[in-house]
Amino acid sequence: MTLAAGGREAAFNDLFERYQGRIYNFIKKQVVSEDAAEDITQEVFLRLYKSIKSYDPTRQFSSYLYKIAVNEIRRYYQKLASAQAYSLNDPVLDAEDGRERGDILPGDTGPELKVSSDLTGEVVRKLIDRLPAEQKMVILLKVYEQLTFEEIAKVMDRPLSTVLSRMRYALQKLSKWISEEGNGYDELLGS
Repeated sequence: MTLAAGGREAAFNDLFERYQGRIYNFIKKQVVSEDAAEDITQEVFLRLYKSIKSYDPTRQFSSYLYKIAVNEIRRYYQKLASAQAYSLNDPVLDAEDGRERGDILPGDTGPELKVSSDLTGEVVRKLIDRLPAEQKMVILLKVYEQLTFEEIAKVMDRPLSTVLSRMRYALQKLSKWISEEGNGYDELLGS
């Protein structure tokens, strides 16, 4: 990052290559379409490029980059809300291939999200989609992006206690929904 801040284009290109996929996947899990995810990802790196000289090297770069991504996602939804009503809790399908956005689910979701082994990735994604936006973002940053709670607090510009509370409430809701659904996932999956 220091080399990129010094004006070296090759260093910035290396940063882009290293983080573009992770940032895109993070954004894709939260927006309506692949086109929107691509546009927001480009905007994130454009903002990074414009602010690179003001980057504080004492800060962790990935937290800095995710904070830009979170802000761009918020901007996107603010623009979308001014144009139309949209609920972040409604699952959204990708128009191109019918798959739900954020189809990438790592094999190990970690101990933070203990779900029974009969839950499919599709069910988990649909349950996460039902969470309020801030709780959903904490879950995605912790489970999928594997950030620490301290990093999440910095990225979301929230106190650590707020982040922990949102994670706790999100896990409680997910647990409740899972126990309510039992093994009858057909209704949740729309079958």
